[in-house]
Amino acid sequence: MKKILVAALLSTVIAAPVFAASNGADAGVYGGFTVGQAKMDNPYVGYATTDDKDTVGSIFLGYQYTKNWGVEAFYSTVGKLTARNAAGTIIYNTDSDAFGLNVVGTAPLNESFSLYGKLGYARANTNAHSSPVGLAGRDNSNVTGGVGALFNIDKKMGIRFGIDRYEATTISGNVANVEEKFWTDVWAVGLVFKF
Repeated sequence: MKKILVAALLSTVIAAPVFAASNGADAGVYGGFTVGQAKMDNPYVGYATTDDKDTVGSIFLGYQYTKNWGVEAFYSTVGKLTARNAAGTIIYNTDSDAFGLNVVGTAPLNESFSLYGKLGYARANTNAHSSPVGLAGRDNSNVTGGVGALFNIDKKMGIRFGIDRYEATTISGNVANVEEKFWTDVWAVGLVFKF
């Protein structure tokens, strides 16, 4: 999958000059990063305390074909989940990251402000540990997406803020070989640079 993602990104960047010539000022390569907070759904119950929030970050590189459509490759950390018993001992913890490719639809409201929606594919890697041993992490692929807004500071830089959603998977510590899937929502803000 990583090879497919790299090939898709390279073909997008290599084709950029051709599309730029035909699509004008709206076309171009962009990239950036975000920082935010993730909140994971908790598939495990019965523990004294659960910490389901985490500070996360992402990087992305894309190509805007027209003012309304683009494609974007990304890598993101997508959160941690920790449960403790009544004595405060950690019973289990998980952490996940993801990479993938999104189609991005943009609706400009004026020269400075636009709304966007993303829909694509993500490959998530989840690491998990438990005591007693049993819970295990698992890689999974699923649809991902997000919505948000972009404020253009100038023609070369903007501020992006929005929410993205990812799916993570573990192998149950209670029932052998049973997958437990859960979603994580990431609220983030970051900078976009247009090249």
